[in-house]
Formats: sequence, C-alpha cells, structure tokens
Amino acid sequence: MKIKNVEHYMNLPYNTILEQWDDGRGPYWVARVAELPHCMIHGDTPQEAVTELEEVKRDWLESNLKRGLKIPEPVSRKYSGQISLRIPPSLHRLISNRATSEDVSLNQYMTSALAQAVSYPEPPTVLSAGRRKTTQKQAAR
Repeated sequence: MKIKNVEHYMNLPYNTILEQWDDGRGPYWVARVAELPHCMIHGDTPQEAVTELEEVKRDWLESNLKRGLKIPEPVSRKYSGQISLRIPPSLHRLISNRATSEDVSLNQYMTSALAQAVSYPEPPTVLSAGRRKTTQKQAAR
C-alpha cells in the first residue's frame, strides 16, 4: 500500500472555488478548496487569493496528516446541464410571462436569469429588442 504524503495530495486535482465577497468595507476575493473543510484564504485580487490558497492547502494537509485525520480526495463531477426544479405555480407563471414578453423560451429566460444571479461572465443568451437569439444549430434547421 502506497503511503500518501503531502506531495501526493498536493498533486491531486482538487476543485478550487473562487468568489468575490463584500463585507461592506469593499470587495475582496475568497478562494477555497471544495473538498477540504475550512481550507480557504482571501486576497485583494483573484490571483492573490488563488496563489495563497496553495500555501494554505499545504498547511491544511500537513496539519491533518500529522493529526492522523482522514483527508478527502477530489470529487470527480460531471454536469449534464439538466436540473429538475420544483417552484410554486405563481412563480412559474411569472417567469413564463416574462419569457413570453422577451420573446424567448422559458429555458433561455431562466438560464439568463440564473447566469446573472451568479455573475456568470457572459450570459449564455442575449435578450434584446424582443428578439430571440438564434444559435447556429437552430439556424441550420
């Protein structure tokens, strides 16, 4: 059985989560390792937070190995792009009406709204002048 040391864990593809936070004193960036509880650091820039996270991760791993604690390994995630969501009928009606007024499908409207809610870099659909954005796949039909 191979002994798992700090270098073994440092080389694993852990999932890094980077978020911008604001506590009222101005925005800053928080980087954390998804699989390692409380393994996080903040920085003034995204790069600073991610760079410092490597040192924090090493310290976290060394401390937990020294104490004989189990260290979680990265979780492989595959996302289908499909979710099932139950919402109140009144909300369903409201977003359906908004999608209709924007001349887009309910799916496109919800995708755009969710993207905006999480500050997704580029909303996947463009809602403008009441016209539906046509993809190349749709145009080929």
